[in-house]
Amino acid sequence: MIRPWHLAPLLAGAALAASAYWWLAEKDRWQPPPALRPDLPQIVPLPQPPQAKVRETLARPPLWASRRPVDAGGKKGGMEQEITQSRLMAVFESGRQRIALLQRPDGGLLKLTSDAKPWRLESFDGRKALFVSEEGAGRVERPLQAGGGAPAPKGTRAAVRKP
Repeated sequence: MIRPWHLAPLLAGAALAASAYWWLAEKDRWQPPPALRPDLPQIVPLPQPPQAKVRETLARPPLWASRRPVDAGGKKGGMEQEITQSRLMAVFESGRQRIALLQRPDGGLLKLTSDAKPWRLESFDGRKALFVSEEGAGRVERPLQAGGGAPAPKGTRAAVRKP
């Protein structure tokens, strides 16, 4: 009688022999698969850089003493210019807190405190207020001016009193 556990090693040996024969017979016939081209994204040409405008350089050559950078009207110096053009109307103090009220040329109010950024009120001596930028690079001094009242709305004429 053949036991089932005797049959398992015989089947394993037969499978091993078949695998060895197949390996020896087929090993020279293998070829690598054909190469596939990768899918590349569509190449978009870069836009041309803008042409340099030399009008300013021709109008003001670099070595002239009067050459100054063109005022672009950006943020740098914008607040300083606004403070310079404004009228200092009042300064309120309470303890260490100070608030300066300035009237813009268009009639709007500008309020700067001792803690405001980028410009702050540094000192006030009763007649002049000193405003300093956050970096400490800019300093603007404004005298206290008497208020002439609010500007008249556009399209109306101010009333003139005759004595």
